[in-house]
Amino acid sequence: MNNSIIKRKKNESDFDYKVRLCVAKLNKEHDLDWLELIELLGLNCSPDHLRKLSYAWKEMLDNQEVSTIESMENELLAELDSKKKELEIAKIQYQDQKREYKHYLRHEGRLDHLLKTMLDSIKEEINTKKPLEWAKPVSNNSSNGALTLLLSDLHKGMVTDNHWNKFNNEVFYERLNQLTQEVLKYRELTNVNEIHVFDLGDAISGVIHRMTKLSETENAVESTQKVAEALAELLSVLANTFERVHYYNVKGNHDRVAARKEEEVKTESFHSFIVWYMKVRLEKHTNVIFHDNNIDSEIIVASILGKNYFAVHGHLDGLGKVVQDLTMMTRCFPTAVFLGHFHRNYENEIHGVDIIMNGSFGGTDDYAKDARLTSKAHQKLLWLDENGRKATFYLRFDK
Repeated sequence: MNNSIIKRKKNESDFDYKVRLCVAKLNKEHDLDWLELIELLGLNCSPDHLRKLSYAWKEMLDNQEVSTIESMENELLAELDSKKKELEIAKIQYQDQKREYKHYLRHEGRLDHLLKTMLDSIKEEINTKKPLEWAKPVSNNSSNGALTLLLSDLHKGMVTDNHWNKFNNEVFYERLNQLTQEVLKYRELTNVNEIHVFDLGDAISGVIHRMTKLSETENAVESTQKVAEALAELLSVLANTFERVHYYNVKGNHDRVAARKEEEVKTESFHSFIVWYMKVRLEKHTNVIFHDNNIDSEIIVASILGKNYFAVHGHLDGLGKVVQDLTMMTRCFPTAVFLGHFHRNYENEIHGVDIIMNGSFGGTDDYAKDARLTSKAHQKLLWLDENGRKATFYLRFDK
């Protein structure tokens, strides 16, 4: 006899004990006969009745086992479906990551090629050009305030000739020379020691419009190199006149690497190369200070004579809420906000904060003309003191 089967289990009910022994009898798992089972279980029935009853119990247990197995199979199938979905999701995510990585590598490869091309030409350019001469300016103790030069929409490489504007490479350098001479003239007039130069983007014409692309005489790399040299020479002249020259910059929408906006990567801009070149060219000009944008690459926050000034290119901002947006974003209150991009003269005031829009250095091109957006080519020079703006000098280009 198998005593382990006959022995009652811990916490086993009378009914469960009875059913287990009877079914075990049918399965020949012990040697007790039906009379012995009746005596062991203390039942009051005939052996034949108990035997028939045992068959019913066995059928019940068999059905329970089938149901349990089916339930387990269903649970297993559900789990397998869930794992299959997770695997499909992971596969899709991997494919997306792989596609994004290839997209990133494509941009990286393009940038590496552009950078190598520029570095090779710049290296040759720097080696063949004469060093930019610099002599420390004489200190002026009677200085009154500071000048702030707004440079925007230089559009180097653009060519246009219409009723409202003529612009090409020759005109570009003529206008830059005129601007330089006027800044020096106003320096004598205002008797200031320092100048803050805000480069508000779109230094090159770029490739964002089909019409603009067709009017280019230089490719973007050549334009970038030449405008970087022109700006470096401008700062060099200023550094020989002013005790301190501060330079700030944001990129525009024309100087992005990708022609299509949806392909743009925020860090891809020819403007970054311009700043890098200028730093190399002016490394011996110890009074030229290059300021980084610590909050955001497309937002300048400058402190001039104890006042805060914001500057952006303008393509991401609305004129009706630029002051509020930048103030809330930076948690800083400005005296004025400078913008370019819109190619026109505009000024406004919101709760005591000046909105000062700079004009276009390049002037009206064919794209603007056909959109009926003509404007005067100009830049602005501001005279600031501890209370804010004292005056604005309108640097207009007649040609």
